[in-house]
Amino acid sequence: MRIGRLKTIPTVFSLPVAERRRLLLSSDRLEQGGSVLLNSEEQHYLRRVLRLRCGEQVDLIDGCGRLTSATLMEAKLLELDRPAQLIEPQAQPQLGLAVALMRRGMDEVVRMACELGIDRIQPLRCDRCVPQADHRPERWATIIREAVEQCERLWTPQLLDLKDLSQWMGDERGQRLVGVTRETAPPALEQWLRNQADPVQLTWLMVGPEGGWTEEELKQFTQAQIQPVQMGSTILRSSTAAVAGAVELVRWRDRLISS
Repeated sequence: MRIGRLKTIPTVFSLPVAERRRLLLSSDRLEQGGSVLLNSEEQHYLRRVLRLRCGEQVDLIDGCGRLTSATLMEAKLLELDRPAQLIEPQAQPQLGLAVALMRRGMDEVVRMACELGIDRIQPLRCDRCVPQADHRPERWATIIREAVEQCERLWTPQLLDLKDLSQWMGDERGQRLVGVTRETAPPALEQWLRNQADPVQLTWLMVGPEGGWTEEELKQFTQAQIQPVQMGSTILRSSTAAVAGAVELVRWRDRLISS
């Protein structure tokens, strides 16, 4: 029996999609207009990573809602096609993720929080943070920059300086939620957001260390009127809880915006 060649039927998953190549630059460099001189890292990204050739275009963003395009004139020079303008106002309410330092997984938490749409990322030092826990702000800043370029965000999330939990609770405002485990009384995060959340206030979700919150920390949450919420029916790793919580926060805001 002769078998002919299989015929490939194009689908939405197989059709080519125009790639939107982006480069994140500081606002002052875009505001100058005219041309932009590239540093060695930016040259490498455009020529080696994106494989951009002279005469081809790239989108430029400043992480503050502005977007423009430019043409690569030579290895070190971009010529702006038009002045940068505000394309997108910052989404409201602002969403924050306050995460205890963890031994593994913080890089992924930072990247996914950025891709999902979290606006502020606050690393926390808590009682049960292990000495080996990651604290690499320079690496996280690089991860955020790359994630912003990749996921086509126009606003770069703030990566805040590391703070002790008690200090952060004393300084920060807005409605604050804390993920807890093995407690049946607190509502689920999604339920609380849907029924009780203020749609205007900055909203924070706090995620604890791998060893969990201490009794003293739980008392501090009660005194500071921080709302406990359940993160699911199972015990989640800190990194998993942070990403799952970020998904719920952004989904809640998306519903507010679309309603």
